[in-house]
Amino acid sequence: MRLFIAEKPSLAKAIFEGLGGNPDTEKKGGYFKRGDDVVTWCVGHMLELYDPQDYDEKYSKWNFSDLAIKTVYPPSLKIKPQTAAQTNIILSLIKDASSIVNAGDPDEEGCLLVDEILDYARNTKQVERLLIVDLNLAPVQKALANMQPNSKFRGMSNSALARSLADQSFGYNLTRGFTLKGREKGYDGVLNVGRVQSATLGLINSRTLANQNHTISYFYDVYSGIALNGHTIKAKYQVVESDQVDDKKRLISEAQARHIAERIKDKKAMVTIATTKPESVAPPLPLDLGTLQIICAKKYGYSAQDTSDILQSLYETHKLVSYPRTNCCYLSDEHYYQASDIAAAVSLTMPELSGIVAGMHKEQKHKAFNTKKMEGEAHHAIVPSLKNGADIRLSQKERHVYNLVAIHFLGLFYPDSVRNKTKVHFDINGDTFTSTQSVLVNKGWEILGKNLGKEDDEEEAETTEITGLDLFSLKFNDTGRCESSEIDKKPTKPPKYFTASTLIAAMKNAGKFIKDPVLRKALEEKEGGGTLGTEATRAGILEKLAGNTGLICIEKIKGYSEPVWKTTKQGQELCETLPDEITQPDISARWAEQQALIRSGKLTINDFIHVTDDYICGLIADLDKHGINISANIALCPDCGKPLRKVNGANGEFWACTGFRSDPQCKKTLPDYKGQPDFDGKGKAAAESKKAREEKATTCPKCKKKLKRIKSKKNEGEFYWACEGVFDQSCKSFFPDVKGKPELKPKTISKNKD
Repeated sequence: MRLFIAEKPSLAKAIFEGLGGNPDTEKKGGYFKRGDDVVTWCVGHMLELYDPQDYDEKYSKWNFSDLAIKTVYPPSLKIKPQTAAQTNIILSLIKDASSIVNAGDPDEEGCLLVDEILDYARNTKQVERLLIVDLNLAPVQKALANMQPNSKFRGMSNSALARSLADQSFGYNLTRGFTLKGREKGYDGVLNVGRVQSATLGLINSRTLANQNHTISYFYDVYSGIALNGHTIKAKYQVVESDQVDDKKRLISEAQARHIAERIKDKKAMVTIATTKPESVAPPLPLDLGTLQIICAKKYGYSAQDTSDILQSLYETHKLVSYPRTNCCYLSDEHYYQASDIAAAVSLTMPELSGIVAGMHKEQKHKAFNTKKMEGEAHHAIVPSLKNGADIRLSQKERHVYNLVAIHFLGLFYPDSVRNKTKVHFDINGDTFTSTQSVLVNKGWEILGKNLGKEDDEEEAETTEITGLDLFSLKFNDTGRCESSEIDKKPTKPPKYFTASTLIAAMKNAGKFIKDPVLRKALEEKEGGGTLGTEATRAGILEKLAGNTGLICIEKIKGYSEPVWKTTKQGQELCETLPDEITQPDISARWAEQQALIRSGKLTINDFIHVTDDYICGLIADLDKHGINISANIALCPDCGKPLRKVNGANGEFWACTGFRSDPQCKKTLPDYKGQPDFDGKGKAAAESKKAREEKATTCPKCKKKLKRIKSKKNEGEFYWACEGVFDQSCKSFFPDVKGKPELKPKTISKNKD
């Protein structure tokens, strides 16, 4: 029996169809079977690494003295409870197989995902590797005919395993260490430290500080008003090397700006350069998950996780789009030939797009259709599937996301947008001024939306396009006169806070935040293109950060279309304490270098783990020596300064000092008052005041004896209050009952009334 182990059910189905099987009629319990071929599937990673407490029960409690916890290699793995049934089916099939095919995705995680199951089963049988990047029938059959020995890809599995082990050790040790040291300072909360999460926190923090510490300065643009051919042309001064400029080549001297403005008045202006060039812009590439998350955040305010969930529903539940967790923006040639069928499915699913479908130039082949660009990629770009959803009722969010996916695919068959770009240089008294003009010749794909696919995280560059007459009519040596000049004083702007969309864009291009050019190159050459996190993990990372309200603040600010992400005071303090290589993508870059060596067989996992463990041990030793500087967010003991903890005692809740375990011990306790430790005795004073008010409220104002609440015999359900003196005839005071309390206005009532 030949056993195929696919990474996911959809891939297993495609493989079985490629083998000539019918998934609808030949499906068994957890696998497909046709002749001697069996195809089963995983659902992501079926196994997970042991946690420290699985190796030693003492690690179930966090104690700084236990750190650093060494990485165990080779590691022990355990079956994930939620997919245990399918895992046991796979293990049983491995036992019965004569040969095996690893059909994980053609990336590092895909290799490891199946290899770790084979290792867990202690497999010694022959294993081949099936690499599928396209689930269409023809490319699947081609891949089946070109399988390779699985041993050729062991380096990729080893690289993924090394990263997984290092990430686990990094996170467990540093999260425990920083959290425990934070508690000593009175910070109540988990201080998560991880390779990707902390680098992302660092991005947010550096942008927060840059914005908040920005000092406003000014720069100056000088403009000339040139009279030429009966029109006035506005042109902008171009700085030279001797000018006083900032790092962005902007004039910063107001005096110099005024001098330039004065010296050009009434001077001859002559054209020295006049060029007009057509500029064609092709339709943007189809979507990967990150780009779609950016667009959805900007357009609809969806979080990265929202977009992932919506897309997963379109893929898994409705089967209307291709695999969603992709970082690839290219498609196979097969998709080009299927364009008409995909477009027909889109028209039936979303009839309002029929007009766009009708406008397609289906003979046009976009650069996105390039099978070679997909080599080494696990998945192609996100596109509509061949299934039509005419009978499927989509939610509004699903319609929004499907619409974006569909338009980005259909747009590939629209012509380029074309503009004639004209730039004219004027010489005015030795100074150079320029004017530009852009004339739309053909809107092309831009009729679908000009910012389609836009994902930049930076502000758009200030335009210098200035229009008057048609500049393309000007030529060399045309002469006019500078009739006027003006100065535009502009304040410098602080870097914008990150929003969800710009943060995802920054994570997708993390390499540019690394200062060391060697490290930057290492990360950018890494599979995935120098990103922080992957398409599959990025949304989860942002969800975790967003949930850590002690370190991150997300709020709406005027001038931003999305909520902004900022670090809190404690978040800034944590980033200040962490080494720079952790709050920047440096660790990812360093590991990328070493993972490349592991893939090529030049470095062993064991050697990589030793280096990583030594680095972590150094961090823990430094943390033990210096602690961390973070502000308390909980109350501290007034006697010894250690944090107070709420305790549920036999007589209710109270607060106790955590220094009761210290040497010397501190046994300070404080009562609880409205959920906080009562430092000033406010609770006792409030209780005494309440007691006094209650006593006063139930005391006869005439004789000072106690009042007693009595049920009326005459009027059922009614009560009144009587002074105790009534019963020994020393007082005759009675009071009405108002909501269970006496109304203290003396009223004599006859003894015989009741």
